[in-house]
Amino acid sequence: MLKAVIKITGALVAIYAAIIVILSFDTPQRCLMFLHWVKFPLHPQYEALETFGFGHNAGRNIKIQTSDNVTLGAWHFLPSEYYEKLQLRTETNVPEQIYDDALGDSQYDTIIYFHGNALDRTAPWRIDLYKQILNRFGKVNIITIDYRGFGDSESTPSESGLRLDAQATLSWLNYRNVPNSRIILSGHSLGTGVATTLAYDMTLSGIYTDNPAKSLILKAGYSSMATLIFEYNVVPYFPILSPLKRIPDLEQWLLSKLNHKFDSLSKIEHVTCPLLIIYGATDMEIPIQNSHRLFIRAVSRTNNSSIEKLQASNIITRTIIPNEAIVYSSENPKVTMVELVTAHHNNVGYFDFTYQSMKDILGITE
Repeated sequence: MLKAVIKITGALVAIYAAIIVILSFDTPQRCLMFLHWVKFPLHPQYEALETFGFGHNAGRNIKIQTSDNVTLGAWHFLPSEYYEKLQLRTETNVPEQIYDDALGDSQYDTIIYFHGNALDRTAPWRIDLYKQILNRFGKVNIITIDYRGFGDSESTPSESGLRLDAQATLSWLNYRNVPNSRIILSGHSLGTGVATTLAYDMTLSGIYTDNPAKSLILKAGYSSMATLIFEYNVVPYFPILSPLKRIPDLEQWLLSKLNHKFDSLSKIEHVTCPLLIIYGATDMEIPIQNSHRLFIRAVSRTNNSSIEKLQASNIITRTIIPNEAIVYSSENPKVTMVELVTAHHNNVGYFDFTYQSMKDILGITE
């Protein structure tokens, strides 16, 4: 019996060591981090938005060219108010200019949505999210892109590549007379790193027409991949790489091999637009402390604080919405964090208070 236990233990240690070695190479990192090879639904009809339950002419399939000559697949959905006013449902061959006019119209904002890893813009819960936004916000365009390597987009994903994808989407909108002040950046999970980086670029870079974005909305976010790889729960309550934190040299070696860091924590303090952070209290994939770190850094510009200290100093307020949410708010800077008490990682978009908090950060009173 003892020999069997020793053999099994030895085999498990060898497998674990092999996993660590494999993760030091770029290709396995990409495959596990982005999961772009996971496809569902199979063979989606990107050009036929009606097959996903959208009204005829309510949106269009578009292509966006990046600065390194990669073609991205994306969708543009019209504001529901605009769509109904022009009665486009029964029209045939609607000119592209009709769609561009909706983007350029100063009464309409545009949300750029950056989705999480795996699948693409046609994933069922993402389809539901677009519909919820269109139904609840009558004056908002939606642009949802598939990063390189996802859906019908070309090439292979990487941190630097996704940064170029986001910048290309912004340029595509700016070219169609959408100023940064009418652009809302929204990301979920993996996409929070992409959205934060773009908000950072928009704030600090002088190449764009105006700065910054109207708002940054982060759902089920992480502080950085360098932190998350040791915290991410492959299965509930089991962060597979967390034991490495007890071996600092091995931890640092693996971090030195990490090619895609998505360090939102170092960027978030430089973002000057209003910020909304939303997460589910029962998120079993990304620990909620990630959202807390982002909130604390955005409010205090330091890591040497806590939510309790910020409350005690009257820098933030805490409001309880019975059975729905706990809301932490700072007015200067304008930062809000919402804990949905019964939400998990992928269903943040199903909760009514998500959209109420979006209205609050955007100043929508209707």
